Amino acid sequence: MRTLSLWGGIGAVLVGPLGPAAQSAHALTTTEVQAAAVVCAAPGPIAHASAGLDFGGKELSTASAGRTAAVIRAALTAGPLPAGARVVGGQVLIPDGRRSFTISVEPTRMPGTLPYAPVATAHFLGQDAAVVRVSDRATADLIRQALTARLTEVAVIVTDRAAKRRPDVTSGLTEGVLTTADGAGRIPLSPRDVGRVAALRALGDQLPTASAQVKNTALGAAISMGLLDEEPARPVHRMEGNAPLAGTAAAAARAASVRTLLPDSAAGLDKVLDLARKADSQATLKDIRAERDCERRALREQADGVIAQRTAADAELTKTLNARAAQLPVIPHVIVGGGWAATVDYLTLPPVAGTGADVPPVLALSAGYGVVNNLGDFRLTQPAMDNELPGAPFQPGDFAEDRNDFVMSTAFGRAVGVARALAGMPTYQATVTGIESRPDAPGASALADWPEDARYRLTTSDERTLYAHSLDLATGLGPSRIPQAAGDQLAGRTFVDPATGYQAEFDPDAKVRILDPQGEPFTGRLPASAGWLLGVQMVDGEPKKLYEPFLLDPQRRPTERRVIDPESRYSVDPGTRAAYDPDGARIDPANLDPALRARLGFRPGGYRDPRLVPDQESPYSVHPMTGAVALTDTGEPVDRTTLPARTLLRLDGLVRAHRVQYGGQNTSADYGPDDDRYVTRQVTWGARPAKLGSDYAPGPEGALDPKGLRAEWDSATASRKAEIQRDLSFVGGGFNRRNTLPAIGAFSLPVWQPTLRTTDLPVTVRYTTTGRFGTTDLQGRPSTFSRIVYTIGQEADYPGGAAALLGSGTPLIAVLGPDGEEINGLSDKRRTLRVLGAVHVTTAVLRLTGAAQPALTDKIKKQADVLPPDARTIHPSIRYHAGRIAETNRTFQR
Repeated sequence: MRTLSLWGGIGAVLVGPLGPAAQSAHALTTTEVQAAAVVCAAPGPIAHASAGLDFGGKELSTASAGRTAAVIRAALTAGPLPAGARVVGGQVLIPDGRRSFTISVEPTRMPGTLPYAPVATAHFLGQDAAVVRVSDRATADLIRQALTARLTEVAVIVTDRAAKRRPDVTSGLTEGVLTTADGAGRIPLSPRDVGRVAALRALGDQLPTASAQVKNTALGAAISMGLLDEEPARPVHRMEGNAPLAGTAAAAARAASVRTLLPDSAAGLDKVLDLARKADSQATLKDIRAERDCERRALREQADGVIAQRTAADAELTKTLNARAAQLPVIPHVIVGGGWAATVDYLTLPPVAGTGADVPPVLALSAGYGVVNNLGDFRLTQPAMDNELPGAPFQPGDFAEDRNDFVMSTAFGRAVGVARALAGMPTYQATVTGIESRPDAPGASALADWPEDARYRLTTSDERTLYAHSLDLATGLGPSRIPQAAGDQLAGRTFVDPATGYQAEFDPDAKVRILDPQGEPFTGRLPASAGWLLGVQMVDGEPKKLYEPFLLDPQRRPTERRVIDPESRYSVDPGTRAAYDPDGARIDPANLDPALRARLGFRPGGYRDPRLVPDQESPYSVHPMTGAVALTDTGEPVDRTTLPARTLLRLDGLVRAHRVQYGGQNTSADYGPDDDRYVTRQVTWGARPAKLGSDYAPGPEGALDPKGLRAEWDSATASRKAEIQRDLSFVGGGFNRRNTLPAIGAFSLPVWQPTLRTTDLPVTVRYTTTGRFGTTDLQGRPSTFSRIVYTIGQEADYPGGAAALLGSGTPLIAVLGPDGEEINGLSDKRRTLRVLGAVHVTTAVLRLTGAAQPALTDKIKKQADVLPPDARTIHPSIRYHAGRIAETNRTFQR
């Protein structure tokens, strides 16, 4: 079992949706989902204390808006309120330097069937107003605490914005590993942190004479804020320049930071910590921690059902919209994307008024729900505190099994999926293939087919045309980057677009001609997808080579049809049934050894494509290029629709397994010890050769030491120098704390040492007669692999990427933060088309800013360089973008 891996160095509401439409018909109802096996049965006082502000929104069995409204009125009257705030007509007014910022507070019905919910959430309605929504099933004491926390949080944001600043921080007062401590052991506090401290202070001020319930609640709050973290079960991995705190050290840093940054809260904090140190509090602390663990297990167990319910609702919505007239009404706001960035955008978007038509006021368009959300048990690069999702009811850490580890994709995906589900975020399941802006020209002909309120026209993969008044692109970095053929390796090769059958044939002098799907010379107009894949454009009937053809298509299928017999190096083109010798000369297959002839597909009963993959549990084989099914014994075609669902699942799995994979489709989880291929596998890791640098970071114990390798190079032999330079080609942005995890990370010695490494990358990728992949490198050396994985980046200018959707005719400008300097996204000149999240920092999209591109690129890099160590320099990261999306939405004017 050989694998080739190539890499390139790598405020919410609670009713209706958590985002902009307050009464969305697409929000989850109380439809039952499968009951959870996990039942948390701690006594009432312990359950109350453990749930706290994050999970205590459904503690009461009955909902009552009137009861909640009365508690809200009393709490606003009694306080405490943020500094300078006043209550007028049931609303809280915060001075913002211009006029008063208005915060409404209202009861809300909790959506969904999960057993837990936040007590209160905050959502900005624009630059002058926000709303705090309070659960109508929360207890009075938690409502009072939640109001203190949320009002303070909003007030901090308002005050910061009035001072023209937005501290780029995530919440550090959370359980688990702490990544933001400075040399003095202090951390910055987010607005959410400041709000939580205000609520804790109110509890602490009642100590030591408070009731048992207040004491328990204070202890539960301190646990949830990471102020009582215990030592982790195993040491937290560290490396030079990146030594996060954990356990009691992290707890001490948090407490010290509160005392320094919020001195007025120090006394209340210390009263709570004094209570936690008392001997008679230890049993209570143990019970609260156990109950919190149980609550998280229950949340994890039920999350998938809630997410599946939303996915089914999206499928039904898509079906309903498709069944309507060809032209839907203008959609007030469209979000192109379905992953975490699109979800954060939806959650934090100001309310969008509906049109009265049968379309949601905000509609997401996406064929899926994001790569990062679906990587399984795969560690992301940052721990929980660096993956905070503004507006989400639950954070990735709430779904994590170990909050001192890096966040698993499963935990992150559940946080995103549950937020999307509880928000009722409606997603039309289709791929956007084009975006046009309304012409500026007033001519009647140019605007004849544009509805009056439409500013943007979108086309989709199912050939629908949609119109939008405003539009956000939150598509992620773009499609996976695909390897291309080497320019000096084209002679005598033919590349095929698997989707259309058009071919680019290169003669011995590497001159190209185009063939149609039947193999005849073609001088017409190529389909755009074929021209892109083959790297040619037809000009006056002649092909013009634009760039080298791609070795694979976006569906991960080789673009060379020739199938290699690895034993003899003979090959066959199943499309033409032409056979070739190892030098590429065409031969008569009748002259071949019968066994070789059969392997190439030439059998006594007729020709059979050697790429067919047999299913060991059925009499069928499947074609990895097309998915077509045939009888294994005879090769007779089989109608897929006649096969059982289980058989089809296995056959489709074989198709996936027999295609090349791109980054995110194959992770370390695919190579676990439960895999019966694990003990015999051999991984070859390839990277582009890199110029030798003068200085490298030292590696942690048990991992590759780049600094040591560079020092060794100076006195090494020529052959050893070549090895060192090869190995240092793998060291770049990917040499980080996660990738050096002992016995797990790619650079840990148990993983690194048995891996074969090369900088001589494949220049051909073809199927073999054995069901594997055959490659050759620049030296012509052949290799055979069971699995090939390319992790070489993504491209926003590939078809379907944001740059390709926008086209060169859409100039973009920067969306700036409160200080007028911070870059938080891009927009068109109308400022109603925005590019948000990771896609706005891609080279292809930044190119649309024209002369401003160099300055914007430099600024973005500087912004990323000040992130916490696990996210530093990674400007496409979740840590970099989530807060920027939320900030951009606070001032979005449609």
